[in-house]
Amino acid sequence: MSGHFTSQKALKTAALLLSITFLAELLGGIVFGSLSLISDSFHVIADLGSILIASFALSVAHKRHPTQQMAFGYHRLEVMSALFNGIVLSIISAVIFLEAWERFRNPGEIQAGGALVIAVIGLVVNLIVIRFFHHAPDRHHDVNIRSAYLHIMGDILASVSVVVGITAIKLFDMPVIDPVVAAFVALLLLIGASRVLYSSAEILLHKSPQDIDRVRLRVLQIDGVKDLLDVRLWQVCSHLTVGTAHVVVSVDSLEATGPIKQNIRSIIQEEFDVRDITLECETEKGSEEHSHHFEHQH
Repeated sequence: MSGHFTSQKALKTAALLLSITFLAELLGGIVFGSLSLISDSFHVIADLGSILIASFALSVAHKRHPTQQMAFGYHRLEVMSALFNGIVLSIISAVIFLEAWERFRNPGEIQAGGALVIAVIGLVVNLIVIRFFHHAPDRHHDVNIRSAYLHIMGDILASVSVVVGITAIKLFDMPVIDPVVAAFVALLLLIGASRVLYSSAEILLHKSPQDIDRVRLRVLQIDGVKDLLDVRLWQVCSHLTVGTAHVVVSVDSLEATGPIKQNIRSIIQEEFDVRDITLECETEKGSEEHSHHFEHQH
């Protein structure tokens, strides 16, 4: 079984189980009057959305090949979708915070027994999903599986909080606990949304995913390389990094640079996870004749 097939199977299984959990918690929260259940349902749908976005974007990127006009194909869809997802989650978090504050001031009646059953079911489903991911053979290698695994871990924390909160409401008859738990889950949701927005912004602003100085020092260890200039690495999406660089070589002619360039590409791909890098070689004399500083005037 290939890694891609295994990843898709894991993602589809998680999506199905999380969809059921979302509907159960949303309807249960409405019927039993529990804001914490409703907030946890949005936490679940947020993670489900992240999984589906990553899976859809990856699927489209594999099917739609790059063209002259679309040099990197449709890999950028993942970043655009994640950015939209982060914005929506932030808005949902704000709405839950406002509703939690209103219910904290004016606590409503909660049918704790029914709400607790739904909350426990949600927790059990999350535990089943995390166990499924834990045994996936490519969890440590596939970016989508690894991301989904971390999302479900957050879901488990939120579900535990909801179960504990509703249990406390049932034992101590304190409905004011419900909006407090809802606010906590909304905070977890907001933290997740902030991370998505921050990561998306870094990719859109072309921040290098690797330490440029570390890359440069590694390449300088290669025989025939005198210097590495204008190193630019950027991510097209979370799993595709590309770059460009100028290589100053110590050979007499540029015709002899083929093995050096191949060696550099192999090291950068294997050690720094850079899928493709364009290298321009020049002699020491040639590198002194022009500037390598990037300048741009608006």
